Amino acid sequence: MTVLDAPVRRGPVDLTARWFLFGQRRVARWFWPLAVVVAVGWITVLALVGGRTGHVTSSVVGYMWQAAMWVPFSVFVGLGLVYLPVHVAAGLTRRSLSRGALAAALGTAALYGAVFAALLLAERAVYDMAGWTWQFAELSSDSATIAAFLTAMAVMFLLAYVAGLVVALVYLRGGGWWGTLTLPVTVGPLVLLSSSIGYGGERFGDVPGLLGIGALGLVVAAAMALAFHQLVLGARVPPKR
Repeated sequence: MTVLDAPVRRGPVDLTARWFLFGQRRVARWFWPLAVVVAVGWITVLALVGGRTGHVTSSVVGYMWQAAMWVPFSVFVGLGLVYLPVHVAAGLTRRSLSRGALAAALGTAALYGAVFAALLLAERAVYDMAGWTWQFAELSSDSATIAAFLTAMAVMFLLAYVAGLVVALVYLRGGGWWGTLTLPVTVGPLVLLSSSIGYGGERFGDVPGLLGIGALGLVVAAAMALAFHQLVLGARVPPKR
């Protein structure tokens, strides 16, 4: 047996991350093909209606950021609610759960951010070839602004997925009342930050504004990751009924 033939032993953090990513990949396999079908269909309709007169300007892919943010968010909430008893019953530590779940959130954000960026840039290229003016809300169509927007949006995806983990643990530890009452704290920052760039508002629609919101989003995501870690370390496995 050579080194290449030897079985690979995966640590508890790796196994936990793979479990969370497995659920997210299953969702992503139908989410993004469906998004492509919707985008192509809607752009075709726009082309038939206004393509000949040159009135096609609005991006279709740009408005998919809401779904790309909230669908994996809800999946992380569901996975976070059910995984703790399984993890502890397998003899794994809560610390490895925290690290693995956060690694999965980062990986999911990288996946969704990359696919969203690829579709948005492909759409802009199609508009250019068709002689249409590509625009998403109030954002400028220059490359620097689009790159800043995609960077900030990837951060929003990360913040959303970490927030989903936090929401799950708050509900798990505090119950339905506390989980609901604390939503302004656990989800509120995400709503405020994402809405400030998601529609290309004039206030944060330039490169410095977009990068500033992205940097602030990273700080909030780090704070939420720390909160999730502390919640996991003190979590008790619900009694079996």
